[in-house]
Amino acid sequence: MSPAGSRTGFRKRRKSGHGADSASDRLLLLIAAERAVRSILLIAAGIVAVVHLNADWGRTLSHLARDVGLDPRQNAIGHLISRAGALSAKKKAEYGAVAIAYGLLEGVEAYGLWRRRLWAEYLTIVATALLLIPEVDTLLKKVTVLKAAGFVLNLVIVIFLIIRVRRKGRRQGQG
Repeated sequence: MSPAGSRTGFRKRRKSGHGADSASDRLLLLIAAERAVRSILLIAAGIVAVVHLNADWGRTLSHLARDVGLDPRQNAIGHLISRAGALSAKKKAEYGAVAIAYGLLEGVEAYGLWRRRLWAEYLTIVATALLLIPEVDTLLKKVTVLKAAGFVLNLVIVIFLIIRVRRKGRRQGQG
């Protein structure tokens, strides 16, 4: 790739759709799609939290749980509902702002990964790796299948991207 090509963001694409690069690109697009979905959900949740500061989230979540067929009196669900209902308007605003900011970060990652940009791969490695630390802490307190699956998925994404970035570096060094 020429220096001018890297500044403009244009890059040569392989004509063949076969081999490890093709599989790696497909996996990268899958990660980008996952990040895009998370971005949309986080931004939407953040906006709802910020706009509805005085809403009774306990009652709202209780109704939502019933609507999807869950018993809101179950331990985990009941605990979540009671904690959400006890949040102050200030805490709702803080959580909403954090959700929006994190959603924007996920959106930037999604865009860059979809466009196969190296900077996005580095950003995703750093952002995801940093969040592995609190995930480990959460897992040490209480292991659930969902938490463990999320941790493993994020760990696999970080490892995949590190291998991909290193492979690109070797190819560019040989070219």
